[in-house]
Amino acid sequence: MVYELCDPRAAAPLFAGWEETLVLSCLEQVMGKIYVTDPDHPKSAMAFLGQFAFYAGEPDRALVMEKPEGLVIMVPSNEQWAALIEECFPDIPREIRYAIKKDTKFDPKKLERLIAALPAGYELRKIDGAIYDLCMESELFIDCVMHFGSKENYFSLGRGFAALKDGKLASVASSFSVYREGIEIEIDTVEEERRKGLASAVAAALILDCLKDGLYPSWDAANAESVHLAEKLGYEFSHEYPCYWVSGIFDSVIPNPDRSGWDALAGRYERQTDDRRIFDVSYTDGDLYVKADAEGKPQERKLYPIGENTFGVLWGDDRVVFCDGGMTVNGQRCRKL
Repeated sequence: MVYELCDPRAAAPLFAGWEETLVLSCLEQVMGKIYVTDPDHPKSAMAFLGQFAFYAGEPDRALVMEKPEGLVIMVPSNEQWAALIEECFPDIPREIRYAIKKDTKFDPKKLERLIAALPAGYELRKIDGAIYDLCMESELFIDCVMHFGSKENYFSLGRGFAALKDGKLASVASSFSVYREGIEIEIDTVEEERRKGLASAVAAALILDCLKDGLYPSWDAANAESVHLAEKLGYEFSHEYPCYWVSGIFDSVIPNPDRSGWDALAGRYERQTDDRRIFDVSYTDGDLYVKADAEGKPQERKLYPIGENTFGVLWGDDRVVFCDGGMTVNGQRCRKL
Protein backbone atom coordinates (compact mmCIF):
# COMPACT_ATOMS: atom_id res chain seq x y z
CA MET A 1 0.00 0.00 0.00
CA VAL A 2 1.21 3.50 -0.84
CA TYR A 3 1.01 6.38 1.63
CA GLU A 4 1.62 10.10 1.36
CA LEU A 5 4.41 10.98 3.76
CA CYS A 6 3.24 13.60 6.25
CA ASP A 7 6.78 14.72 7.07
CA PRO A 8 8.79 14.57 3.80
CA ARG A 9 12.03 15.15 5.73
CA ALA A 10 11.92 11.48 6.71
CA ALA A 11 12.62 10.60 3.07
CA ALA A 12 15.42 13.15 2.59
CA PRO A 13 18.25 10.61 3.11
CA LEU A 14 16.86 8.47 0.29
CA PHE A 15 17.24 11.40 -2.15
CA ALA A 16 20.70 12.43 -0.92
CA GLY A 17 22.87 13.77 -3.73
CA TRP A 18 19.97 14.27 -6.14
CA GLU A 19 20.05 17.87 -7.44
CA GLU A 20 16.64 17.76 -9.14
CA THR A 21 14.76 20.85 -7.94
CA LEU A 22 11.36 19.16 -8.24
CA VAL A 23 12.53 16.73 -5.55
CA LEU A 24 13.62 19.68 -3.40
CA SER A 25 10.17 21.24 -3.83
CA CYS A 26 8.60 18.06 -2.44
CA LEU A 27 11.08 17.63 0.42
CA GLU A 28 10.70 21.29 1.42
CA GLN A 29 6.87 21.01 1.32
CA VAL A 30 6.67 23.93 -1.09
CA MET A 31 5.00 21.94 -3.88
CA GLY A 32 4.45 18.28 -4.69
CA LYS A 33 4.26 15.21 -2.46
CA ILE A 34 6.39 12.31 -1.23
CA TYR A 35 4.93 8.78 -1.31
CA VAL A 36 6.23 5.70 0.51
CA THR A 37 5.10 2.17 1.36
CA ASP A 38 6.38 2.32 4.95
CA PRO A 39 5.45 5.67 6.53
CA ASP A 40 7.23 4.87 9.81
CA HIS A 41 10.58 3.69 8.41
CA PRO A 42 10.66 4.51 4.70
CA LYS A 43 13.23 2.58 2.68
CA SER A 44 11.80 3.62 -0.69
CA ALA A 45 10.17 6.82 -1.85
CA MET A 46 8.59 8.55 -4.82
CA ALA A 47 8.66 12.35 -5.12
CA PHE A 48 5.79 13.51 -7.33
CA LEU A 49 5.23 16.97 -8.80
CA GLY A 50 3.34 17.87 -11.94
CA GLN A 51 3.67 14.75 -14.10
CA PHE A 52 7.13 13.80 -12.83
CA ALA A 53 7.78 10.92 -10.41
CA PHE A 54 11.29 10.43 -8.99
CA TYR A 55 12.14 7.08 -7.40
CA ALA A 56 14.83 6.57 -4.76
CA GLY A 57 15.87 4.07 -2.10
CA GLU A 58 15.21 0.35 -2.46
CA PRO A 59 13.23 -0.52 -5.62
CA ASP A 60 9.60 -1.05 -4.63
CA ARG A 61 7.04 -2.50 -7.06
CA ALA A 62 4.05 -0.95 -5.29
CA LEU A 63 5.43 2.57 -5.75
CA VAL A 64 5.74 1.95 -9.49
CA MET A 65 2.47 0.10 -10.08
CA GLU A 66 0.28 2.30 -7.86
CA LYS A 67 1.24 5.39 -9.83
CA PRO A 68 -0.63 8.71 -9.72
CA GLU A 69 -3.47 8.97 -12.25
CA GLY A 70 -2.82 10.14 -15.78
CA LEU A 71 0.46 10.45 -17.64
CA VAL A 72 3.45 10.01 -15.32
CA ILE A 73 7.05 10.64 -16.37
CA MET A 74 8.97 8.16 -14.25
CA VAL A 75 12.59 9.01 -13.41
CA PRO A 76 14.66 6.24 -11.74
CA SER A 77 17.59 7.05 -9.49
CA ASN A 78 19.57 4.03 -10.69
CA GLU A 79 19.48 1.03 -13.04
CA GLN A 80 17.73 -1.13 -10.42
CA TRP A 81 14.75 1.22 -10.43
CA ALA A 82 14.92 1.45 -14.23
CA ALA A 83 14.80 -2.34 -14.52
CA LEU A 84 11.76 -2.48 -12.23
CA ILE A 85 9.90 0.17 -14.27
CA GLU A 86 10.69 -1.73 -17.48
CA GLU A 87 9.44 -4.94 -15.87
CA CYS A 88 6.19 -3.31 -14.75
CA PHE A 89 5.59 -1.50 -18.06
CA PRO A 90 7.42 -3.57 -20.71
CA ASP A 91 5.83 -1.70 -23.65
CA ILE A 92 7.14 1.71 -22.54
CA PRO A 93 10.43 2.68 -24.22
CA ARG A 94 13.28 4.30 -22.33
CA GLU A 95 13.58 8.00 -23.12
CA ILE A 96 16.47 10.36 -22.44
CA ARG A 97 16.46 13.75 -20.72
CA TYR A 98 19.39 16.12 -20.26
CA ALA A 99 20.46 17.52 -16.90
CA ILE A 100 21.89 21.04 -16.84
CA LYS A 101 24.45 22.17 -14.25
CA LYS A 102 23.04 24.09 -11.27
CA ASP A 103 25.89 26.54 -10.69
CA THR A 104 25.62 28.80 -13.73
CA LYS A 105 27.19 32.25 -13.51
CA PHE A 106 25.07 34.36 -15.84
CA ASP A 107 26.17 37.34 -17.93
CA PRO A 108 23.41 39.95 -17.41
CA LYS A 109 24.52 42.02 -20.40
CA LYS A 110 24.25 39.01 -22.69
CA LEU A 111 20.76 38.30 -21.36
CA GLU A 112 19.76 41.91 -21.93
CA ARG A 113 20.95 41.66 -25.54
CA LEU A 114 18.77 38.58 -26.07
CA ILE A 115 15.77 40.51 -24.76
CA ALA A 116 16.58 43.49 -27.00
CA ALA A 117 16.69 41.15 -30.01
CA LEU A 118 12.96 40.42 -29.71
CA PRO A 119 11.66 40.92 -33.26
CA ALA A 120 9.50 43.89 -34.16
CA GLY A 121 5.80 43.21 -33.83
CA TYR A 122 6.17 41.17 -30.63
CA GLU A 123 5.47 42.42 -27.12
CA LEU A 124 7.33 41.16 -24.04
CA ARG A 125 5.18 41.16 -20.91
CA LYS A 126 5.45 39.79 -17.42
CA ILE A 127 2.72 37.23 -16.77
CA ASP A 128 -0.30 38.94 -15.23
CA GLY A 129 -3.83 37.73 -14.56
CA ALA A 130 -4.91 38.04 -18.18
CA ILE A 131 -1.87 36.15 -19.52
CA TYR A 132 -2.29 33.51 -16.81
CA ASP A 133 -5.84 32.94 -18.08
CA LEU A 134 -4.59 32.67 -21.67
CA CYS A 135 -2.07 30.04 -20.56
CA MET A 136 -4.73 28.04 -18.72
CA GLU A 137 -6.91 28.05 -21.84
CA SER A 138 -4.06 26.82 -24.06
CA GLU A 139 -3.13 23.16 -24.52
CA LEU A 140 0.43 24.25 -25.29
CA PHE A 141 1.01 26.74 -22.48
CA ILE A 142 -1.05 25.30 -19.61
CA ASP A 143 1.98 23.46 -18.15
CA CYS A 144 3.66 26.84 -17.62
CA VAL A 145 1.25 27.80 -14.83
CA MET A 146 -1.06 24.92 -13.88
CA HIS A 147 0.97 23.14 -11.20
CA PHE A 148 0.36 25.84 -8.59
CA GLY A 149 -3.27 24.85 -8.20
CA SER A 150 -4.70 28.35 -8.44
CA LYS A 151 -4.05 31.80 -9.84
CA GLU A 152 -3.48 33.12 -6.31
CA ASN A 153 -0.81 30.51 -5.61
CA TYR A 154 0.89 31.18 -8.92
CA PHE A 155 1.30 34.88 -8.19
CA SER A 156 2.30 34.15 -4.60
CA LEU A 157 5.06 31.71 -5.58
CA GLY A 158 5.63 31.74 -9.32
CA ARG A 159 6.65 34.17 -12.05
CA GLY A 160 7.05 34.28 -15.81
CA PHE A 161 7.22 36.26 -19.05
CA ALA A 162 5.44 35.97 -22.38
CA ALA A 163 5.99 37.17 -25.91
CA LEU A 164 2.74 38.16 -27.60
CA LYS A 165 1.87 39.02 -31.17
CA ASP A 166 -1.42 40.78 -31.87
CA GLY A 167 -2.54 39.89 -28.36
CA LYS A 168 -1.91 36.16 -28.80
CA LEU A 169 0.67 34.06 -26.95
CA ALA A 170 3.69 33.19 -29.07
CA SER A 171 6.21 32.06 -26.43
CA VAL A 172 6.13 31.70 -22.63
CA ALA A 173 8.85 31.15 -20.01
CA SER A 174 7.49 30.47 -16.55
CA SER A 175 8.08 28.68 -13.29
CA PHE A 176 7.02 25.05 -13.74
CA SER A 177 7.65 24.71 -10.01
CA VAL A 178 9.44 26.51 -7.19
CA TYR A 179 11.65 25.58 -4.27
CA ARG A 180 13.03 27.74 -1.47
CA GLU A 181 16.06 28.99 -3.37
CA GLY A 182 14.71 29.19 -6.90
CA ILE A 183 12.43 27.98 -9.66
CA GLU A 184 12.37 25.30 -12.36
CA ILE A 185 11.85 26.88 -15.78
CA GLU A 186 9.26 25.74 -18.32
CA ILE A 187 9.39 27.18 -21.85
CA ASP A 188 6.98 26.63 -24.74
CA THR A 189 6.71 28.33 -28.12
CA VAL A 190 4.07 28.08 -30.83
CA GLU A 191 5.56 25.91 -33.58
CA GLU A 192 5.30 28.47 -36.36
CA GLU A 193 6.89 31.12 -34.10
CA ARG A 194 10.06 29.12 -33.40
CA ARG A 195 13.60 30.07 -34.46
CA LYS A 196 12.82 33.79 -34.15
CA GLY A 197 14.55 34.41 -30.82
CA LEU A 198 11.29 34.50 -28.85
CA ALA A 199 12.20 31.70 -26.43
CA SER A 200 15.61 33.30 -25.83
CA ALA A 201 13.98 36.63 -25.02
CA VAL A 202 11.34 35.35 -22.59
CA ALA A 203 13.84 33.02 -20.91
CA ALA A 204 16.41 35.81 -20.52
CA ALA A 205 13.76 38.06 -18.98
CA LEU A 206 12.75 35.36 -16.52
CA ILE A 207 16.37 34.60 -15.55
CA LEU A 208 17.11 38.28 -14.87
CA ASP A 209 13.91 38.56 -12.83
CA CYS A 210 15.01 35.61 -10.68
CA LEU A 211 18.54 36.95 -10.20
CA LYS A 212 17.12 40.29 -9.10
CA ASP A 213 15.36 38.53 -6.21
CA GLY A 214 18.25 36.21 -5.34
CA LEU A 215 16.61 33.09 -6.81
CA TYR A 216 18.27 30.47 -8.99
CA PRO A 217 16.56 29.74 -12.35
CA SER A 218 17.09 25.99 -12.73
CA TRP A 219 16.89 24.36 -16.17
CA ASP A 220 16.34 20.75 -17.21
CA ALA A 221 16.14 19.79 -20.88
CA ALA A 222 13.76 17.39 -22.58
CA ASN A 223 15.65 17.35 -25.88
CA ALA A 224 18.74 18.58 -27.71
CA GLU A 225 17.00 21.79 -28.80
CA SER A 226 16.38 22.68 -25.16
CA VAL A 227 20.05 22.00 -24.35
CA HIS A 228 21.09 24.32 -27.19
CA LEU A 229 18.80 27.10 -25.92
CA ALA A 230 20.12 26.65 -22.38
CA GLU A 231 23.72 26.97 -23.58
CA LYS A 232 22.79 30.11 -25.51
CA LEU A 233 21.59 31.61 -22.23
CA GLY A 234 24.80 30.67 -20.38
CA TYR A 235 24.00 27.26 -18.89
CA GLU A 236 26.27 24.20 -19.16
CA PHE A 237 25.23 20.65 -19.98
CA SER A 238 25.79 18.12 -17.18
CA HIS A 239 24.64 14.60 -18.15
CA GLU A 240 21.96 12.44 -19.71
CA TYR A 241 19.50 10.42 -17.63
CA PRO A 242 16.68 7.97 -18.42
CA CYS A 243 12.95 8.43 -17.98
CA TYR A 244 9.74 6.62 -18.95
CA TRP A 245 6.53 8.26 -20.19
CA VAL A 246 3.88 6.00 -18.64
CA SER A 247 0.48 6.75 -20.17
CA GLY A 248 -2.71 7.27 -18.21
CA ILE A 249 -4.14 4.43 -20.30
CA PHE A 250 -2.61 2.02 -17.78
CA ASP A 251 -4.98 3.35 -15.10
CA SER A 252 -7.90 1.67 -16.92
CA VAL A 253 -6.46 -1.46 -18.55
CA ILE A 254 -8.65 -4.54 -17.98
CA PRO A 255 -6.63 -7.43 -16.53
CA ASN A 256 -7.11 -10.81 -18.22
CA PRO A 257 -9.67 -9.59 -20.80
CA ASP A 258 -11.88 -11.86 -22.90
CA ARG A 259 -10.01 -12.01 -26.22
CA SER A 260 -12.61 -14.04 -28.11
CA GLY A 261 -13.52 -12.20 -31.27
CA TRP A 262 -10.43 -10.00 -31.30
CA ASP A 263 -9.07 -11.73 -34.39
CA ALA A 264 -12.15 -10.58 -36.35
CA LEU A 265 -11.23 -6.94 -35.62
CA ALA A 266 -8.03 -7.18 -37.65
CA GLY A 267 -8.03 -5.41 -41.00
CA ARG A 268 -7.53 -2.11 -42.76
CA TYR A 269 -9.57 0.94 -41.75
CA GLU A 270 -9.94 4.29 -43.52
CA ARG A 271 -10.73 7.43 -41.52
CA GLN A 272 -13.70 9.31 -42.99
CA THR A 273 -12.07 12.73 -42.96
CA ASP A 274 -10.43 14.84 -45.65
CA ASP A 275 -7.02 13.21 -45.14
CA ARG A 276 -8.45 9.65 -45.46
CA ARG A 277 -5.83 8.30 -43.08
CA ILE A 278 -5.33 4.52 -43.14
CA PHE A 279 -5.06 2.38 -39.98
CA ASP A 280 -3.89 -1.24 -40.18
CA VAL A 281 -5.08 -3.38 -37.26
CA SER A 282 -3.38 -6.74 -36.71
CA TYR A 283 -3.93 -9.59 -34.25
CA THR A 284 -0.69 -11.22 -33.08
CA ASP A 285 -0.11 -13.66 -30.21
CA GLY A 286 -3.37 -12.72 -28.51
CA ASP A 287 -2.96 -8.94 -28.75
CA LEU A 288 -4.18 -6.25 -31.11
CA TYR A 289 -1.88 -3.70 -32.74
CA VAL A 290 -2.60 -0.65 -34.87
CA LYS A 291 -0.22 0.80 -37.45
CA ALA A 292 -0.47 4.23 -39.07
CA ASP A 293 1.78 6.90 -40.48
CA ALA A 294 3.03 9.43 -37.91
CA GLU A 295 5.10 12.34 -39.21
CA GLY A 296 5.67 10.43 -42.45
CA LYS A 297 6.83 7.23 -40.77
CA PRO A 298 4.75 4.08 -40.12
CA GLN A 299 4.43 3.41 -36.41
CA GLU A 300 2.84 0.41 -34.73
CA ARG A 301 1.34 0.54 -31.26
CA LYS A 302 -0.29 -2.07 -29.05
CA LEU A 303 -3.99 -1.69 -28.21
CA TYR A 304 -4.87 -1.99 -24.51
CA PRO A 305 -8.42 -3.06 -23.51
CA ILE A 306 -10.07 -0.42 -21.32
CA GLY A 307 -13.76 -1.21 -21.87
CA GLU A 308 -16.20 -3.17 -24.01
CA ASN A 309 -14.79 -2.97 -27.55
CA THR A 310 -12.78 0.05 -26.36
CA PHE A 311 -9.00 0.22 -26.42
CA GLY A 312 -6.34 2.70 -25.49
CA VAL A 313 -3.32 3.29 -27.71
CA LEU A 314 -0.10 5.09 -26.84
CA TRP A 315 -0.56 7.86 -29.40
CA GLY A 316 -1.28 10.76 -27.09
CA ASP A 317 -3.60 8.52 -25.02
CA ASP A 318 -5.91 7.98 -28.03
CA ARG A 319 -9.07 5.89 -27.74
CA VAL A 320 -10.14 3.30 -30.32
CA VAL A 321 -13.69 1.89 -30.29
CA PHE A 322 -14.68 -0.96 -32.60
CA CYS A 323 -18.26 -0.95 -33.87
CA ASP A 324 -20.30 -2.54 -36.68
CA GLY A 325 -18.43 -2.19 -39.95
CA GLY A 326 -15.63 -0.03 -38.60
CA MET A 327 -14.08 1.75 -35.67
CA THR A 328 -13.65 5.25 -34.26
CA VAL A 329 -10.37 6.90 -33.29
CA ASN A 330 -11.04 9.66 -30.76
CA GLY A 331 -14.61 9.86 -32.08
CA GLN A 332 -13.63 10.03 -35.76
CA ARG A 333 -15.31 7.35 -37.84
CA CYS A 334 -13.16 4.83 -39.73
CA ARG A 335 -14.64 2.47 -42.35
CA LYS A 336 -13.31 -1.08 -42.57
CA LEU A 337 -12.04 -1.76 -46.08
